[in-house]
Amino acid sequence: MARRTVIAYFCLVLLTLFVFASCGRDLDEPPGGKITVVTTTYPLTFLAGRIGGDRVTVVQLVKPGVEAHDFEPAPSDIRTIANADVFFYNHPAFEGWALAAASASGSGPGGSSQASAIQTVILETEGEDHGGQEINDADFDPHVWLNPLHAQKQAGRIIAALITADPDGSTEYVRNGDGLEAELRGLDELIAAQLTDCALDTVVVSHLAFGHMAERYGFNQVGLAGLSPEFESGPSHIANVIRRIDELGIRHVLQEPIASNRLAETVAAETGTDILVLHPLAVRTVDEAKAGEDYFSIMKSNADTLKTALQCG
Repeated sequence: MARRTVIAYFCLVLLTLFVFASCGRDLDEPPGGKITVVTTTYPLTFLAGRIGGDRVTVVQLVKPGVEAHDFEPAPSDIRTIANADVFFYNHPAFEGWALAAASASGSGPGGSSQASAIQTVILETEGEDHGGQEINDADFDPHVWLNPLHAQKQAGRIIAALITADPDGSTEYVRNGDGLEAELRGLDELIAAQLTDCALDTVVVSHLAFGHMAERYGFNQVGLAGLSPEFESGPSHIANVIRRIDELGIRHVLQEPIASNRLAETVAAETGTDILVLHPLAVRTVDEAKAGEDYFSIMKSNADTLKTALQCG
């Protein structure tokens, strides 16, 4: 089949990037010898922490166990952003509050302490042909980190941002980033090897968070809900999903560890399928955070889940 190309809006960490000095702070001499990085979600926290190492303190706004789609910043979060050296978020379709929060902190567009302009990243990617139509926020899947090669590009953006904020750390950031990017390439190869010789090409998921992973590894997703888990589909859609489960011989419904799984459990009971967990990784659960589970361990668990659900190898 011919490879098709689409121009898509990929934040890749820095659809919006603010690198800024908070009031009275010298970025060359941060408090405690570290720069403060504020992130919205776990993948950005993980990447920034691995790249920044001992030179950064990373503060994640959306805490473990909190549904990322439902998060709204408190006044204390605005203050946290105001005191940061670097603020990373994903995409307005996912964190619609982020621009307003940055502006309210005095660090966004129009803020007095902004040090760099907003950078918008537009990439050519393989994927669905949308017939030249513009992809709007409602259609954008922000879960780019579920493709390790996209996470690798995110890492490159983070390296550049940290060097801008802390030039003295450039050697360390590049060294850490190179090692991380090699690990991400290895993860991609591992997942691809697991998801070969599969009897099925379709999985049923709680919501359509896995498009980037599906595109990379050659499977389809059928969602019980759309891009946001809070908007459940109507009875006719659920009936169609149940029909497809029966027609395709699907044996598993994939639910998430944090979002409501009432609908997934109902469909599984109706169809006699088993439930497995597929993690969208926007945030970790409280137990995962306590146990030290990280991006790599959770992505490997996702690969195991998909191997079972797709009946591979």
